[in-house]
Amino acid sequence: MDKIKKIQNLINNIRIPSYYIQNIDKVVFNEEKMNLEVEWDMKWKFSLKNKLNDLTWKEWKFATKTVINKVYPFNLQHKLRKEHWWQKPPELCADIIKIFTKENEKVLDPFVWVWWTLLWCWLINRKWIWIDLNKKWKEIYEKVCDLEKLKKEEFKIWDSFKVLDEIDNESIDFILTDIPYWDIDKIKHSRWKKANKSNLWSFNNEELKSKEEWINDMKKILLKATTKLKVWKYMAVFIWDIYFNNSYHILHADIANALSSDVLVLKSNIVWYDVSKSLHVYWYPYSYVPSLIHQNILIFKKEK
Repeated sequence: MDKIKKIQNLINNIRIPSYYIQNIDKVVFNEEKMNLEVEWDMKWKFSLKNKLNDLTWKEWKFATKTVINKVYPFNLQHKLRKEHWWQKPPELCADIIKIFTKENEKVLDPFVWVWWTLLWCWLINRKWIWIDLNKKWKEIYEKVCDLEKLKKEEFKIWDSFKVLDEIDNESIDFILTDIPYWDIDKIKHSRWKKANKSNLWSFNNEELKSKEEWINDMKKILLKATTKLKVWKYMAVFIWDIYFNNSYHILHADIANALSSDVLVLKSNIVWYDVSKSLHVYWYPYSYVPSLIHQNILIFKKEK
């Protein structure tokens, strides 16, 4: 503990990652470079100047890749969580959260959907605020917690735009969300019966909207959410592109253009290649139609 106190006396407002505290007897403190190093493996160098996350220099290097092709396991009651069509691997969310936060920092998801962020915030020691309009997802979340013996946390069932008023401005360290998709889940868009109907149909009862109305709704809520984000912190937004009405819609570009400003700056578009995605034979042998096996993760930084 004397070593921890010595390090903490030399730094201001920097939390030491729990990994180094747990292995403090094997940690070397390089005072000149302000690094923590693990004796048996120097790739585990952590800079005490790092105010963004708890990553080592080696982890940081791979975290900057713009394509994610990692294979994620089906776990944490995947079959139950799969009741939602746009399910994401919880570990994918954990990887992203670890890039943009430190332990005990607070994460906001204004469209929690099926709480994949919530599960992993708990498991990687982050705090969270989750909002969703549909109580169905809360019920599934509670079932998963019971089965996995996880602690249940608060899950707000209400309109995101209204609930955001209850959150203090500049109190959030990171926003991670998968935005509700334009009405593609309600519209017949394939001649293959199984592909026509998504699992969202039975839960989403809003009337159809134009793409412009959808973009405006997402802009309104996400910009309001960023008022809760601390300056110099980040927001990550999952979004699919879609092929609809004989045309490819680059929805990630539409959302990026709608949100970008001198306050909220687009920093990256990370492509997640979903290796588990099923392939379908569309329009063979008449016309080329893409089989979308990737999603976009837009990274914004609040700079004012």
